[in-house]
Amino acid sequence: MSSDEQFMQLALAEAAKGGSATWKNPQVGAVIVKDGQLLATGYHHQYGQAHAERDAISKLSNEQLAGATIYVTLEPCFHYGKQPPCSQLLIDSHFARVVVATIDPHQVVGGKGIAQLKAAGIDVEVGLLKDQAEALNRHYFYFYRQQRPWITAKQALSLDGKVAAAPGQATAITNQAARRLVHQERADYHAIVVGAGTV
Repeated sequence: MSSDEQFMQLALAEAAKGGSATWKNPQVGAVIVKDGQLLATGYHHQYGQAHAERDAISKLSNEQLAGATIYVTLEPCFHYGKQPPCSQLLIDSHFARVVVATIDPHQVVGGKGIAQLKAAGIDVEVGLLKDQAEALNRHYFYFYRQQRPWITAKQALSLDGKVAAAPGQATAITNQAARRLVHQERADYHAIVVGAGTV
């Protein structure tokens, strides 16, 4: 594994720390490296708060940032939203190189952040560990590419295909580990639809 891949793997691990707290934004991680040395990491903690790039940059001085490389799991934003544009922040921080896992599918960004960085003379590379970055934000990518929400059907069945021992009788079909996993998965969703008998 190359050092670029190692640093992007670290950025992906940082991104995952944001969990579902970042939605409607994606989970994003950033890693800053200079002369082969790791200087700082950051991630998007929560919707409306500092983006991953800003989180990592805030830990360093201008001198440390100048000429450094930043690894980001998603294209830096180009527009003003709840936060100012990260693409301009990277330019103002004088990064020599920006390594991006994948382009943002959101129509407001969609390649514009990368174009702005390149126009400023920054060396930009796109596509490193792209599949892993998109898998981390599969709901986000699906929503913007397909223009519809990600939907999952969950059903617990006994080995003989039953959902309960008898009509109206509550029956625990899944074990504690499976129930814990389902609760973790539910945190990634924004609506849950159940039958009247479930509640």
